[in-house]
Amino acid sequence: MTSEAEKARRKQLKDDYLRAEQAASAAFMPLDRPQLESLLEHVDAAVAADGYDHSPRAADDWARQHDVDLDRLHEGLTEFGGYCDCEIVMNVDPEAVFGQIRQPPR
Repeated sequence: MTSEAEKARRKQLKDDYLRAEQAASAAFMPLDRPQLESLLEHVDAAVAADGYDHSPRAADDWARQHDVDLDRLHEGLTEFGGYCDCEIVMNVDPEAVFGQIRQPPR
């Protein structure tokens, strides 16, 4: 039978691993959370108004308006499954990019 101390140690290792994995993925995103939320709002509104053409056209428009490097933006979005405008809205979740897995113990 596993002791409580061993269970706590395993949980800590898992949490540390998940936080490191999330930090590594978030490092690809060249935006901060408010910028990402702004991008998602823009892309969602553009797709609703203009339709969907299987490209990141609306995301690219937003990036140009905000002086964000397109190559870095594409790299960050594709890390989270955002290859085109529709997938950006559906797959790129600010909570997945920036949210805390669990608070580290104090």
